Amino acid sequence: MSTTNPASFPRRQLIAFVIFAALGVSVVQIVFYQMPNPELDARRYIDYALNIHDHQVFGLSGKSRDSVPQPGNANSPLYPAFLALAMYFDDGLRDSLICTMEQGSNAPAICPRDYSTITWAQLGLVVVAMAVLWTAAFWLFNRISIAWLSCLLTFATTKPMFFANNFLTEILIVVFFPVLLLSVIGASRSGAKRWWLGAGVTIGLLTLTRPEYLYLAYSITSIGIVVALLTKNLRFGTSALLLISSFSVVIAPWSIRNHQQFSSFAVTGGYGDIIIAYRSAYNRMTFQEWAAAFVFWLPGHGEALAKQWLPASSYTRLGTDPKSYIYVEGKEIFDNGLATVGGTRADLMSYLIKTEILAHPLKHVATSIPLAWRGVLAGKYLAVVGLPCFVVLMIFAVRERNTAILFISIPAIIMVGLYAAVSMSIPRYNVYLIYYYALASAWLLVTLSSKNDPGCLLR
Repeated sequence: MSTTNPASFPRRQLIAFVIFAALGVSVVQIVFYQMPNPELDARRYIDYALNIHDHQVFGLSGKSRDSVPQPGNANSPLYPAFLALAMYFDDGLRDSLICTMEQGSNAPAICPRDYSTITWAQLGLVVVAMAVLWTAAFWLFNRISIAWLSCLLTFATTKPMFFANNFLTEILIVVFFPVLLLSVIGASRSGAKRWWLGAGVTIGLLTLTRPEYLYLAYSITSIGIVVALLTKNLRFGTSALLLISSFSVVIAPWSIRNHQQFSSFAVTGGYGDIIIAYRSAYNRMTFQEWAAAFVFWLPGHGEALAKQWLPASSYTRLGTDPKSYIYVEGKEIFDNGLATVGGTRADLMSYLIKTEILAHPLKHVATSIPLAWRGVLAGKYLAVVGLPCFVVLMIFAVRERNTAILFISIPAIIMVGLYAAVSMSIPRYNVYLIYYYALASAWLLVTLSSKNDPGCLLR
């Protein structure tokens, strides 16, 4: 594939796309969407945001909103800070959210729903994400048709609009991940230092959104250093150091704050042990359950298909009801581990990793396979088409030695593996995969519809 010349970049087409995207997002929002009442995780982020706005403290109050909360670090700060910024410009948003937090299940009938500021701010992020994806797709394939189709397929998943209409961190993942893809494409094409710095900054912002992206920075840096040592090419090592340096600058203020408050530079703390306990519970799956998981965890209709085709004993504990692995065995693992370490939660996570994961490595790897399957099915119907298209794209990329495509696949491979290894690996965590599936599907559709050799777009 030829490198796109900056002078030939179709700026007018990009401007036209941005206008089209803004109008399309606006129309779809007005006709089909309304911000729902916040629940579960959304209430947690709102709680943080209200305390940032009202008390300049990152912490949780729950229903007790009169006093200043204790500082916390159980979650990354960026999305609550984004919410707090929206409240700064709109007192009505703050009043609506305070009422929602106080009234709970009664909120829909009692509280005002003045969410327009945050809704349209998040819709603006969707337009930005689509514009960056359009640019990344054009740089990657040098085809305007692929750029347009990639964005249309991404939008058709409804994920960008869904997260724009919820108080969830994923809206920031939706906008930051295409920026990361663009940075990696620029770095692989030009080798310019600014792209590696940009990649580090972006992963830093992702980490301040969700803490698990910390391991993406560590993994990419480690890969770069190892490749530099094996090939004796210092460029890879230099690039890795540039990435980790800019990443460190971004997360440093938050890490320093955590050290001052909690004597730890860790990005977050307080619930990793629970996640490990829930994940470890799946290591107790029988082979019958292991096989059933590939059907039960299919998006949309998986549970119905399992009930139709499989015995109940093979899938009953794979769900999220009170008798499932996460709530029965997961709680048992957590409680027994906590008792063993004398009630010291600071020691619990390392104990669980040692006894539940490292002590049973083969079983843990085996159960990670269906969990990875569960995770890669983000985007529902696009995943059905996009996953095989992505496999085809990777085969062509390896054959043609297309480093740009191979490089952008690294973050996805790392994160899918990480989520499967240490979490329940629900598709929502891997929402960024919609970009990979859209790019691959658009590439293959345009390639097959063209008269040229299918490999031409990769040269």
